[in-house]
Amino acid sequence: MLAVLLGVALLLSIMDSTGNLDLLLRLIRNPSAPVLEWTSSRADLVDDIVSGPRDLQAAREEISLLQSRIDELERQNEELNEVQGEYQLLLDLFNRARQEPDLRRLTATVIGRDTSLAMRSIIIDKGTDDGVVVGMPVESARGLAGRVFRTTARSSQVVLITDNASLVAARLGSSRATGILKGGGIGGSMTIDWIDLKHQIEIGEVVLTSGLGGKFPQDMVIGRVSEVDRREADLFQRAIVQPAVDFDSLEMVFVITDFQPVDTEIFSSPTGN
Repeated sequence: MLAVLLGVALLLSIMDSTGNLDLLLRLIRNPSAPVLEWTSSRADLVDDIVSGPRDLQAAREEISLLQSRIDELERQNEELNEVQGEYQLLLDLFNRARQEPDLRRLTATVIGRDTSLAMRSIIIDKGTDDGVVVGMPVESARGLAGRVFRTTARSSQVVLITDNASLVAARLGSSRATGILKGGGIGGSMTIDWIDLKHQIEIGEVVLTSGLGGKFPQDMVIGRVSEVDRREADLFQRAIVQPAVDFDSLEMVFVITDFQPVDTEIFSSPTGN
């Protein structure tokens, strides 16, 4: 009996040191507790398996709703960016008009572009019903864009100064040299030819309209000199011009309606006929 008691005491001591004594006491007090715990854990596992698909479907629906909300917010953000861009464009046009208040301008929207290789031009939404006539100068917020070439009642075609048939009398801002600005067409560069060698042209000089020839008002911005082709053996030098206007992104322009082009062709004939 003594040996049995010592053995029981030793076993209880070992179980207490290993943390299993509480489990033994619980089993003595309630023999069915471990069975209930085991069945409860298995029931929870089965419940998780059964309810899992329902939770996954709810999560998918929540993700779909959140994605729809994100798409809506992105659309609203794009609309706000578009409004901000239009506001900035109108502000630039307003500032340009304020710089030269003596000229009367008609605001027009670009509604088309000439896709042919023969001509560099745009189509605007103003025509003869708005007072637009052939020959009127057209500018953007950054500078000269071109001239009205053809008109209808509600639209007009504007030939850009980059067209290879475009000729504009130009003057350089610093050196005061004058010449004829020629468009380079698609992929070409605008150039000013017939510049006297006595002028020392600098890279970065502003290029303006000179008003000679009567086709454009004076001092309309065209661009800047990006390169100079000068050879002392030649009679004249040439300047490559970087236009101030980004013609590929034109959205709105001004038609100068109170400038009357002057036809000077009659004076090119010695007889005046």
